[in-house]
Amino acid sequence: MAGVAHRPIAIAIAFASLAFAVLAGHAGSAGAAEADPAPAATMTQEWVGLELTPVSVSFPGTPCCGRQGHVDTFQAGPGGGIRLFRHRWQSYYFTPILAGVYVTSENRTIFAHVETEGGLIVPRTDRRLELGIGFGLGGLAMKYTTGCDGSCDVGGAGWTISFAARYLFVDRPTFSIGAGARAVLPLQSNGEWFGYFVADGKMILGSVEVAFGRG
Repeated sequence: MAGVAHRPIAIAIAFASLAFAVLAGHAGSAGAAEADPAPAATMTQEWVGLELTPVSVSFPGTPCCGRQGHVDTFQAGPGGGIRLFRHRWQSYYFTPILAGVYVTSENRTIFAHVETEGGLIVPRTDRRLELGIGFGLGGLAMKYTTGCDGSCDVGGAGWTISFAARYLFVDRPTFSIGAGARAVLPLQSNGEWFGYFVADGKMILGSVEVAFGRG
């Protein structure tokens, strides 16, 4: 299956990105200690973060055997997520629980996930820019066509990797406001989940967020 072929590539990309983040974080911390002034007070322990996810960009795979269908590249719909107990160090952050759901009009795209996420707080950005990797369970079903005893979908369900980028426009000790994007890469694209999967597929999900905690 296409998902099995892509799985080692996705895992290799994830580990390479994580290694790069660790090395970049160490280098950035050393440089910041020499050149950067003392940072302003920002949130360290986040109790809860709320994400609104109203838009997405789809990257569907191509089914075999000349199957005809279509997935809209740009879609919109109600979606949201919650993250709990995120902790931010000077150069790194870790979120133990992150969950969300996203559904576009006419159920053309359905996405749900529960993940753990960790990443880098990019040096020399006043602790506002974050890059991270999430891993957990999720399902992404993008309706491609009909005729599969229901809908023929692209995407996948099961183990999922996501790559996140987040920028905090407001970062105070007790609350923050930001915007971000999350690239979703299901590692399995066979089987059924709100339809029958006929090819793999990926998606970038846009978000705005607000979080509450303490410095």
